[in-house]
Formats: sequence, C-alpha cells, structure tokens
Amino acid sequence: MLCVVNRNAGNGRGIGIWRSVEDCLRRFDIPYDSSITRTAEEAEEAVRHYMERNPGALIVVIGGDGTIHRLLPLLVGTEATLGIIPAGSGNDTARGFSLPMDPLEALLTILHGQRSIVDLIYANGQWTLTALATGFDADVAQYVNASRFKRWFNRLGIGSLAYLYGLLHTLFRFQPADADIVVDGDARSFKGVWLAAITNVPYYGGGIPICPDAEAGDGVLDVCVVHGCSRWALLRLFPTVYSGRHRTLPYVTMLRGRQIGIHSEVRRWTYGDGECVSATPLHAAAAQGKLQMMIPARSR
Repeated sequence: MLCVVNRNAGNGRGIGIWRSVEDCLRRFDIPYDSSITRTAEEAEEAVRHYMERNPGALIVVIGGDGTIHRLLPLLVGTEATLGIIPAGSGNDTARGFSLPMDPLEALLTILHGQRSIVDLIYANGQWTLTALATGFDADVAQYVNASRFKRWFNRLGIGSLAYLYGLLHTLFRFQPADADIVVDGDARSFKGVWLAAITNVPYYGGGIPICPDAEAGDGVLDVCVVHGCSRWALLRLFPTVYSGRHRTLPYVTMLRGRQIGIHSEVRRWTYGDGECVSATPLHAAAAQGKLQMMIPARSR
C-alpha cells in the first residue's frame, strides 16, 4: 500500500490528516509505504515508480479531487486499486462515492470496504472521474482556482463557500452563447447556454448535486444544460439544485447518453474534477469499468 500525501491539499490540511492516519497505521501494525508530495508531478512520479514494482498495488490518496484527477492516467486499466482519504476543499469524489469525510473512517473503508470497478469520463483525450463543466461553471472554477480567497476559506474550514463566492463574482461577467449538444448521435440546439455539466457522479463544484441520478457504474453520462434564462433566474436556480427541483424548471434540460458532444459558438474552457482539461468543441464518452476503487461495503 502506497499512501500519496498532498501536503498542500485543503490549504495544508493534507499533512495534518496524514499524521493522524499514519499514527493509526502504526498503532495497528499495518504495513505501508508513503510519499509526501508538494506538486502533482511529484505525486505522479511516486505512483509511477511504485507501480513499476507493485502493479497490483493499493494507491491511497490523501488529497483532493485535483490530486486524484492527475493520477487517473496511471491507474486506468491497471490492476491497481484507488483508495481515497479526503483532504481537499471540494471533495466531490468522496461525496460521489459515499466515502466518509472523517479520515479514520475513510481509512477503515479502504482497509475493510469493497473493491468496486467504476466508470470514468473520457473527453478530448483526458480522463475525469466526477464531472466535466463547460460555460459559466467552468469560469467559476477558473476564477476560484486562481484566487487567494480560496486559501482563506479552506483555512476556516468552509472551502465549499469559495465556489459560492466565485459564482457571485462571475455572474455579471459571463455572457451565455448558443450551443449544439449531441447525445448518442441526436443533435439538439440550445439558445443562450449558461452551462453544460456532464457528470459521472451527482456532485460537482464543492457539493452541488447538479445531476442527482448520476451513477458511476451505469455506463451512461448525465447532462444538465441551463439555457435561455436571465442572470437573476440563474441565480435563483442554484438554491433549488440542492433539493433537485432545478430539474423541473423550463430553462433546465436533463439528458443522458453514452456519447456527448458540445459545440459552442464561443470557445469555452472545460474543467474536469475541478481542473482545466480542455475546451470546446468537446466530445465525452462513458468509459465503463476503467478504474478499481475502494468504496463502503453497503454503498452499492
């Protein structure tokens, strides 16, 4: 078992979480190797070298969605298994797979849970585990990731509110644009698209259940398109997302399919797992059974 620790995750919370996890491993005499990293490149190098010697290893990530995202290419289609101890600000991967947020409970899931084979999203040559966002939500992610306030929100233990702050900042700067969205070969045109989210799990953006019915084992992708509404209507939409009522609004369209294409009249950045991965035009596919992962025994 290799524990990959992003010491900077959650504004430095990663190393503190690791200390409590390591203490537990030592107390119960559980064998492990560890790598304390400062950058995604260091994490990638550590995992690559470890898997060369241990191809069927258990790779435990103590970090956030971004750290997990960067390691996906090394894990896809291999005998290795991913375990997650959440230490980031968004932690949508943990939410999406019903993983405990408490570090020691997450460790118990890794040691005594069940190994599951889950789907991924493959889009424009990139792997994503949770969701792809293009449009308004991607611009929010771009602003939040580049901001200084995210660090302070994390320090106060309210990292999810950073996305709310970014949403309000971006609201009056973003300009919606027309887009064509193709689902399994069926093309639909949308006027004034604010956002299009392609999801493998229900959550994105730090706990927003944009596609509540999404499952990472059903072989399809869920899509939420918000289009043809005013800025104030968009703002009023977000509180309804947490109850799922947004799906009944006339300017929200929910779609499902194995292959999703997005063609926007304006080039839009695309974020996957909270990281900038590509831009439109976008082609995304449900990639079935590509990753082995430890999940709670009763979650599926």
